Amino acid sequence: MEWSVEEAAGWASLRSWTEADGVHVYLTDGHVLPEYRRRGIGGRLLDATEAAAARLVAERGPTGPVMLGGNATEGDAGREALLRSRGYRRAFTMVWMVREPSPIPRRLLPEGLRMRTVTVADAVDLRRLAERSWAGRPFVALPSGERWRDWLRRSDLAGFHVATAGERIAGFIAVTGDEIDDLQVDPDFQRRGVASALLARGLAGIDGPARLRTEAHDPSGARTLYERFGFRVTESLHRYRKPLRRDQ
Repeated sequence: MEWSVEEAAGWASLRSWTEADGVHVYLTDGHVLPEYRRRGIGGRLLDATEAAAARLVAERGPTGPVMLGGNATEGDAGREALLRSRGYRRAFTMVWMVREPSPIPRRLLPEGLRMRTVTVADAVDLRRLAERSWAGRPFVALPSGERWRDWLRRSDLAGFHVATAGERIAGFIAVTGDEIDDLQVDPDFQRRGVASALLARGLAGIDGPARLRTEAHDPSGARTLYERFGFRVTESLHRYRKPLRRDQ
């Protein structure tokens, strides 16, 4: 961390995880107060977090690729320029979306499917649903079954619903407060209106504006679905990445 005489001029952090395809990610983050910018502080903070990541990799000795990551919000030209100057390249963009209160489109589940509230006992099946929904997609890190259970135990499940076909979970939505936390549909049930029915059910439990985040490039059609329901983009966050040199 960089300090002035009486206050912090900026900060930096580092966190890590392993993606489903075995890529180890070390995400650097940081911020410099406006009055201290253009003094090289951001660059020194980035250097420090990269060096910390290299030390952790040397200590842990992970097998497989290791990537450094960095975030930049849309419009933060200085942050984007810094990341590019250090060899980072934009990998993907997440968008935050908001829907103002308005009539909710009526959407029914396909014939043969039912909707019910989630229980903690669904944790294993929801983990399997996530594996199938995200299969083959890059940049994905799925929580373990135990973390799924912990999440369900800690959550108000009144906003968590599944669409079922017999004993099989076809889709899932999680709403916490005014935020759509998760919406997934099994590939076998996609393009049949399941996501629309779940989203309509989730929105019915939100009194004011509804919020969510999703991938800007829309690989699964989620952003297109949300836009049809009246969501609009309010903020974009770009994720940059570059390989970690093991000798740095």
